[in-house]
Amino acid sequence: MPLLFTIITQDQPNIEAAETLASDIMESLGSDTALQKIEPYHKFPDSYAIHLEKIVPTEDPTVLIHLTLALADTLVSPWLVHYDSDSKKIDLIYNNAEYTQKRKPAFHAIRWAEII
Repeated sequence: MPLLFTIITQDQPNIEAAETLASDIMESLGSDTALQKIEPYHKFPDSYAIHLEKIVPTEDPTVLIHLTLALADTLVSPWLVHYDSDSKKIDLIYNNAEYTQKRKPAFHAIRWAEII
């Protein structure tokens, strides 16, 4: 089952910086993570949208929730969690703030993220 990551960056002066950040994120997420695209994000200056896909080897909703939370925590924390029990889908949102935790120094460039 694929997890889709959308990551909005900050303080990225060029696409090469966003590509380096994407590489660091993909390394943290592990194998079966693919870069879908990187594009300028015009809402903020020096910002890019990084789109990734991570294949997780399960359809079991309980295992999927646990894996999604564990993967999210390898990047930044805390995350807002929305779980739809009818569709058995999870949606996580991260907003950078003064007291949020970044698991690697490079992840200070993550302004906002969503995992669905």
